[in-house]
Order: sequence, then structure tokens, then C-alpha cells
Amino acid sequence: MRLPNLVRGSVGMLLLASLSGCTPTDAPAPPEPISTFVAPYATDEEALAAAEVAYAEYVRVSSEILNEGGVNPERLAEVVTGEFLESSIEGLKEFHDAGRTQSGASKIGASELQRYSPTGGPREIVTIYVCRNISEVGVFDSSGISIVAPERADSSTMQVTFDYVEAGEALLVSDQLLWGDGEC
Repeated sequence: MRLPNLVRGSVGMLLLASLSGCTPTDAPAPPEPISTFVAPYATDEEALAAAEVAYAEYVRVSSEILNEGGVNPERLAEVVTGEFLESSIEGLKEFHDAGRTQSGASKIGASELQRYSPTGGPREIVTIYVCRNISEVGVFDSSGISIVAPERADSSTMQVTFDYVEAGEALLVSDQLLWGDGEC
């Protein structure tokens, strides 16, 4: 079988180049990606203050939605992000579908910075512990009967995590966990 001249020439040139050392042996590595994230707060105190403001807004918006029976839960997107937004909207839809309503609003007490990560990027940048008092919050079924358990604790310590959204230059709640029931 006879190969066309072009194929024989190409193979010959490749063999010659590899034997003559003309092929690069140490190709330069691609440059490492450079993080463009700039920490939004200069100090831990600034981070805590921003988290307190963001959490107060979260409590206001979520209370408004609950007081209206869970109508238009998508409004939570103003103050919540990520998977926590998805699960919160789902919970509010269930609240609405069950015909429940809330009266009153939570009160926010003392807070403490648990972690501020200015160099890690915008996800989970701030985590705080915050005391949340629900003593003036009522929850009612569709017939207007209270469904609040008599043994419900009036206050709880919550661990709240925030992501920083660079487009809006704002902290948004990305997670909230009960840290200690009845403790503040």
C-alpha cells in the first residue's frame, strides 16, 4: 500500500522535529486564576453591623409575608439567597396552602459575630449568633384558632449565615439554624 506524498511528508517532518529537539518540552503552565473578590467590610465590627441590618430586614420581610398568610413568598428573594431561598419559599407555600396566618413579629436581641471571612469569597462570608424573641408572635389555623404550643420557648439563639451579593452590594441570608432553644 502506497501512502500519498503529503502524508509521507507530514510523517517525515514530525519524525524529524521530534528527533531534533524542536518540540517544546516544558510548555508554560496556564496562569492561576486571580480572585477578584474584595472584602466589603474593613473590620469584624463592620461585618457584624451589616449582618444585623440584613437580618432585621429578613425578619421584617418574612413577618410581612407570614402576616399575610404566606401570599407571594417570592418577595423573600429580596433578603434571602441560594438553597435557603428555595426551601423558605416552599415552606411559605405550605403555610399558605394550610390556611395559616401569623400575627405580630419577632424581636431581635443581642447578636454576636461567629465568623467573618473576608478572603474566602462572597459565599458564607458572615455568620452570626442572634437572639430572636417570638413571644408576641401568634400562629393561627384557617378557622382562627391558635396553633402555638403552650410550651413554646419565647426566645431562641439562631445561627445565621450570609452571602455577599456583589451586584447589589448586600448581605443576604443563606442559612438559618436553631442554635439554642429557649436560650439567649
